[in-house]
Amino acid sequence: QFITSDNTDAGDLVEIKRFYVQDGKVVPNSEASILGPQGGNSVTDDFCEKQKSKFGDLNDFAAKGGMKAMGEALDRGMVLVLSLWDDTQVNMLWLDSAYPTDQPPRKPGVLRGPCPGGADSEPSFLRENFPQAKVEYSRFKVGEIGSTYAGARRAAENLV
Repeated sequence: QFITSDNTDAGDLVEIKRFYVQDGKVVPNSEASILGPQGGNSVTDDFCEKQKSKFGDLNDFAAKGGMKAMGEALDRGMVLVLSLWDDTQVNMLWLDSAYPTDQPPRKPGVLRGPCPGGADSEPSFLRENFPQAKVEYSRFKVGEIGSTYAGARRAAENLV
């Protein structure tokens, strides 16, 4: 959900809420517990600032205009692209493992998920052992907030 400062399509983008609907059940995005008790589960300028600060990263998002600039870019039009791919450079460790590999996993921002890495995570292993791997994306919906699935009003009240 793209939330604007005045809750209209013309307002400045201030928040992106993520949640998932599976078998009619609304599943909220996980809380960013590494950021503390008020870490949040949606993307805002404050969330990005906290995350970049915690991980010791440059806040390039803010330098480029943050949520407001993102909203302006969305207004110009974008194309949704989804793909299934792998990464032969670093085995996609950056997505769901400890990365960068020369840093201790206990350092904030390094451990990004439970994937152990190693030979079983290399693209050559996956291609050889799972040659028929595929993905199917379906049932995409676009509409006003609360209009794209049954029970949206109840879910929206629970997500706020």
